[in-house]
Amino acid sequence: MIAFANLFLIGFALDGAVSVLDDLLRTGSDPTTLSVLRAAIALAVSFAALGNFLLLAINPRLPKRILLPLIGFLIWCLLGAYPFATGLQPSATSAFALSGIQLALALATFCWIRLRSTTHHWLLHASDLPRKRPRVGYTLRFAVATALIAPPLLAGIAGLSLFSQIERATAGFMTFDLTGINSTAREYRREDQRIDLIGMAHIGDDDAYLDLFESFAGKSTLLLEEGVTDEDGLIGDSLLYDMLAGRIGLDVQPSFEALLAEMPPSDAGVPMPDIRNADVDARVFEKDTLAVIGAAARLYQSDRLAPALKEFQATLDELGPEATAVAFRDLIDNRNAHLLGEIQAGLDDYQRIIVPWGALHLPGIEDAILDWGFEPTTSSQRRIAAYQTILAALFSREEAR
Repeated sequence: MIAFANLFLIGFALDGAVSVLDDLLRTGSDPTTLSVLRAAIALAVSFAALGNFLLLAINPRLPKRILLPLIGFLIWCLLGAYPFATGLQPSATSAFALSGIQLALALATFCWIRLRSTTHHWLLHASDLPRKRPRVGYTLRFAVATALIAPPLLAGIAGLSLFSQIERATAGFMTFDLTGINSTAREYRREDQRIDLIGMAHIGDDDAYLDLFESFAGKSTLLLEEGVTDEDGLIGDSLLYDMLAGRIGLDVQPSFEALLAEMPPSDAGVPMPDIRNADVDARVFEKDTLAVIGAAARLYQSDRLAPALKEFQATLDELGPEATAVAFRDLIDNRNAHLLGEIQAGLDDYQRIIVPWGALHLPGIEDAILDWGFEPTTSSQRRIAAYQTILAALFSREEAR
C-alpha cells in the first residue's frame, strides 16, 4: 500500500513536470510530441488517485494530510479548476499556471515528507508512519465523513466552474456573484456615435427588465431587438421560455415593444428609443438547426428534467457533432452577421444604438465594433435574478410533490 501511494506521488510530480514542459513547447493549440505522453500520464495518475482514496478508507497508516490535497487538486482540475481554467478550452496561460501549481505542489509534498522523516526519505517510508492496524470503525468513520463532505463540496466546485464557463463564453456580459446573476452593459464611442451592448438571458426578474428599459431613454436612439421571426411556422412555440422561467420563479423577458406600451409619458419630455427587430427569420436555418431547437425546446419545457435531458442528449448524439456545429453557426454566427449589418445601417440615422441581446452573441459583436474604431468607455452591471428567488421556487416545487 505504501508503495502504491509512492507511485501516485511520483506520477503526480511527473504529470506536473511533463505538463509544464508541454505547455512551454506548445505554440497555439497545436499538440506537441509530449502531448500524448502527457495525456497517458494524466490518465494513469487519475486512476492512481482513485485507488489511493480507497486505500485511505481502509489503511489508517497512510497520511491523509499528504495524499488528500493532491487528490483534491486533481478533482478540482477535473471540475474546471475554478477560477484558473474556466471554459471548455482554457487559455494557454491558465493551462500553464495549473501545470506550474501541480509541479510546485508535488515538490512541496516531497520537501514536507523529507522534513518530517526521521530517516531523511523523500518518499513515504514505513518507519515514518504510525503503526495502526485497519479497523472497521475507522473505515466507517471515513465513509461517513466522505458522504457528508464530498457531495456539497463537489457540487459547489462544479457550480463555480459552470458559472466561470458561462462568464468566459459570454466575455463577462453575464456574471455571477454571491447573491445572484448579473447582466453587464458596456458602452462604446466613436466621435459622437455610441453603441450599448447589454447581455441578456431571456428570463429574469420582471422589475429588472422595466428598470433596464427606462435607462434607454434619449434622443436619436435606436434599440435593435432580438427575436427570431417565424413567418413559415417552422419553429412554432419552440423559443418560448414560460415553463422554464416559471419553474425557477423568474419571468420571461418581455418584448421591448410591450415595455414601451407600459411606460408612462416622461415628465422631462425625453423620448424613448425607436425599436427595430434586428434578427433573422427561421426560414434561413438549416434542417439540423431546427432539429436542435426542437430538442432544446422539449428540454426546457419539460416538467421532468432527467428524462428530458436524456432525450436531448440522445437527439444530439443522433444528429452528430456536425449538426451541432451547423446549429451554432446558424444560431450565433449567422445571426451576429445579420445584427452587425443592422447596427451599421442604424448608425447612418442614429447617434446611439442599443443592443440588448443574448449574452452569448455579444463577444463577437464587441470584437466587430472595436474593429470599426469604437472604444469602450463605461461598464455597469444590473441584477437580473437572485439565487434566493430561484431556490425558493425550486424548494416550493419539491414540497408540492
